[in-house]
Amino acid sequence: MLYCQSEQGPAIIYFYFDFHDAEKQLHGKLIRSLITQLSAQSKHTPEPLNTIYSRCQEGQQQPTIADLVLTLRHMLGDFCETFIIVDALDECTEREGLLGMLKEIVDWKLEKLHILTTSRREKDIEESLTPLTTGQICIQSALVNADIQLHIRHRLQNDQKLKRWPLVVQGEIEKSLMDGAHGM
Repeated sequence: MLYCQSEQGPAIIYFYFDFHDAEKQLHGKLIRSLITQLSAQSKHTPEPLNTIYSRCQEGQQQPTIADLVLTLRHMLGDFCETFIIVDALDECTEREGLLGMLKEIVDWKLEKLHILTTSRREKDIEESLTPLTTGQICIQSALVNADIQLHIRHRLQNDQKLKRWPLVVQGEIEKSLMDGAHGM
């Protein structure tokens, strides 16, 4: 049982950097989305939102990333636990700013804050996040490739349209898909 001293329970917030959507490749969009999601899970309008709104002339100006990060920090205090999931870091086009922001958030050392990030293996991301992590799981492995291959074979053998193809063609399809999968 989770015991909360806060009036609000745990919050789960997430963001997916999407290479199909240029807006969702910016780290400013991440911080805005996290704040929006926390606000939606709040029982009342969070005071940090009122503060940043006032500082920005009742919405006439855009807040800085630094102001948004500070607002996020203050809002986290309203929840007994917060889980942040950030998917596809490698798709962020402002990676240096993103990695700096994540480091700043981790440096807060908030016990009730838990962060999970996912990314393809990229040198800059690994170098920045490795010192900050408590654990790491690599899913680009032979086990993942074996699962992908099993799924492809199953579809080729059981899909009504695909199983009509000659075995040679099915083999080429499997090989092409496996060569392009790279554990994903």
